[in-house]
Amino acid sequence: MLHAMVTSRRSLRVLHTADVHLDSDAYGNAAAQAAHRERERGVFRRIVDCALTERADLLLIAGDLFDHNRVPDETVEFVRSELDRLRNPVVILPGNHDCLRTSAIYDRHDFTAGADHVRVIRRLEGESIELPGLDAIVWGRAMEEHEPGFSPLAGIPSRDDRRWYIAMGHGFFYDERQRPDRSSPIFAEEIRDAGWDYFALGHHHSRTDVSQGRVAAHYAGAPMVDSQSAVLRVDLASTAGVHVTAVRL
Repeated sequence: MLHAMVTSRRSLRVLHTADVHLDSDAYGNAAAQAAHRERERGVFRRIVDCALTERADLLLIAGDLFDHNRVPDETVEFVRSELDRLRNPVVILPGNHDCLRTSAIYDRHDFTAGADHVRVIRRLEGESIELPGLDAIVWGRAMEEHEPGFSPLAGIPSRDDRRWYIAMGHGFFYDERQRPDRSSPIFAEEIRDAGWDYFALGHHHSRTDVSQGRVAAHYAGAPMVDSQSAVLRVDLASTAGVHVTAVRL
């Protein structure tokens, strides 16, 4: 709830979600599968509703919006139509389920076409998205392969005090630097040493605060899995710092 005190910038409200897993495999007959798909879509609709109700300046989707790279065009169009209800920026990070392989979903579909407010992080070496209207920068690395050698936060750039600095990452959190036994490791020291204002994380399906000192870092959880389905509202203000609140869907 703390966090870095900053120089004068405009206040910013961010909505952070992850691991929606649209079109996940459901067991049972066709009717049960169709009902499960509609529940997933209902959750995503409520996420967009929440962004509107909370008057979020920015929506972050920190990986695994889709459960796999084989989702049909109909599901893609559903997502596009929902995001079209928003006018403020949306940044999507590919996760391990919808990673950025050749002919994968973000390779086959241009989510920015006709939607200038939507951005997908596509650079494997890391990409900074500048949002001058929000006095903010969002950074992340696109994932091509979910394996121990991929470091979601490797190469994060340095920062200054003129803008809000928000990083996105999708992977497994480690308290201490060690040889990872799980894929896409995120180490506590990487978060602490970067000193950015907020780390929007995905992959862990329960809401979890992994903040390091004065640096705020949170997993948003999986809204279809968590018993208290929610998103995170992140309020950044020059005088009050960074405050993170779970908002029920």
